[in-house]
Amino acid sequence: MSCLRLTFFVAGFAAASFSISGSLSGQTAPLKYWVHFTSKTQPPAGFEATPYAVSEPAEFLSDRALARRAAAGIGVNEDDLPVPPSYLSALAEVEGVVDVLVTSKWLNAATVQVTDSAFDPSALADLPFVLDVRSVAVLPVPRDPIEAAPADRLLDTTSYGAGWTPLAQLGGDFLHEAGHLGAGKWIAVIDAGFEFVDVLPVFETARNEGRIHEGLDAMHSPTVYAHHRHGMYVLGTMAGHLEDSLIGTAPAADYWLYRSEDAYTEYVIEEDYWIYAAEHADSIGVDLINTSLGYSLFDDPEMNHTHEELDGLTTNISIGMTMAADRGILCVTSAGNSGASAWHKITAPADAHGILAVGAVTASGVHAPFSGFGPSADGRVKPDVMALGVAAGFPWIDSTITYGNGTSFASPILCGLAACLWEAHPEATSAEVRDAIVESAHLFTAPNDSMGHGIPNFMVADAILEANAINEFESPEVDDNSLSAFPQPATDFLQVRSPWAAAGEIWIWHLYNQNGKWIDSGFTEGETMSIRLNVAPESGTYILTLVHPQTGKHQDALPVVFINR
Repeated sequence: MSCLRLTFFVAGFAAASFSISGSLSGQTAPLKYWVHFTSKTQPPAGFEATPYAVSEPAEFLSDRALARRAAAGIGVNEDDLPVPPSYLSALAEVEGVVDVLVTSKWLNAATVQVTDSAFDPSALADLPFVLDVRSVAVLPVPRDPIEAAPADRLLDTTSYGAGWTPLAQLGGDFLHEAGHLGAGKWIAVIDAGFEFVDVLPVFETARNEGRIHEGLDAMHSPTVYAHHRHGMYVLGTMAGHLEDSLIGTAPAADYWLYRSEDAYTEYVIEEDYWIYAAEHADSIGVDLINTSLGYSLFDDPEMNHTHEELDGLTTNISIGMTMAADRGILCVTSAGNSGASAWHKITAPADAHGILAVGAVTASGVHAPFSGFGPSADGRVKPDVMALGVAAGFPWIDSTITYGNGTSFASPILCGLAACLWEAHPEATSAEVRDAIVESAHLFTAPNDSMGHGIPNFMVADAILEANAINEFESPEVDDNSLSAFPQPATDFLQVRSPWAAAGEIWIWHLYNQNGKWIDSGFTEGETMSIRLNVAPESGTYILTLVHPQTGKHQDALPVVFINR
């Protein structure tokens, strides 16, 4: 079920509770079917293979998309080839089929629309290149959604306004103070509609700088700036920039807007729309995808998912998101708001592999009762991490800022900071950025089914990536132009030499273990700094970081070795 029913609440009201009241007996055509194909490269007799080749990826992937894969050592394979046009032409010729709506190269499939409610799907299944046919939508008469009432406006005196609490909770202020605001990173936002993004003041900076782009509407509407506001709410938590009202977690990133969610109905076809959008986002070279959507139950109960399907390898949308992650995209998605309902669990695609499924917490770090529970059906920790999803600030249609609840907010809040972290470490892969975020979370060594690995600390994640960049925690040699420490190994006392520190200058030091868990902190000063620990760490390698308390300047993470005698 989509975020619009499960993952978005405003001030205690269900923001868009789109359950259709009354009987659906008045449903009429069009009907829609998902059609799964045989091999792209070895078609049955009478049909031509795809004209594209793995050896010529520039024909279907942009230079930016190929560069992202090359940096992560990810190749192009047959799954990336567009489906054969001969298959699509044959589908369009089937009597009763009026349109091929969307295709999926990753799943080697297409979604078609027919006009007759008595249409026999065997007309599709009997085609020699078809493996499987599934009904994915029956559209009822359109109805108006329930509009949410805005919450009372709250005041925040900081320049970040409503954006400060979620930023500081994740340690993201450290990245912003260092100047990492997501610049150069492309984030695809796949959602339900982006009404008012083209006019609201909170998006004016991004619009004027040309950083908001229309990706596509998977339902072929002429613009994404229509149909619903949920995507606008979500986008505001990242891209928003209105002093003293709301500054988002990645105010300098580029955003590509995609509509895949039909806010007025709930059918499994929306998963096909999501895959179509994600494939386009991959082809143009986006770095991250935020998905504040989730699916479990549908208007047609025969389409309902089960808990057993939450293995990341069964539902179409989870397969698609896993494939996006395998192509070097950092995928961030909401865990779903079913925690207090009969479903209780996370919703697809939060079960996908290699992604960040984000649950919701309060400003004090308490699990929100509505936030979906794990684990996945195959026993993996879910949700992966947590972020603010209770009384989270987002733009309202009258140009003010309001507050609401939902994992729909937790996901983009964290996604924006993931972009900032990746900007700070451009040499890292999406998998390395994801792992650093997970390892920095406060429950990393003791995860549970409600909080997953817990609340990340992006200052710790930054230190982990710094340490990864200097040969996986190896003790460094003394260099006149680098941070160094002695003696090595040490017991409870260190002297740290910094070529950047001035005499008498105060610095804050932090010590973390290799899992990113905080161990100790204190103050030191001078060009050669004396550090005495307040605790006696176990023998092993640790990460030392230095932060200037006034400027926020961060010195390189330094691996140090302690021996507990």
